[in-house]
Amino acid sequence: MILANNESYVLLVKNGTYFVEYLLHELILSDSITEAMTFDDSETAHKFKQMLFERCKLECSVNTYIP
Repeated sequence: MILANNESYVLLVKNGTYFVEYLLHELILSDSITEAMTFDDSETAHKFKQMLFERCKLECSVNTYIP
């Protein structure tokens, strides 16, 4: 039996906030995980994490999000 992967991922910033959006060089963070941008797969989340570090020096971790 094969189970579908229904996991989503969010980026948790080192200061305890969550990544919401990066648009036009503006970074938006939130204290609420429900406002966080969710990623459908781990690979995309890790690529975005790397991009945010390179452009914003933002240190964050990729975490599983189960709504």
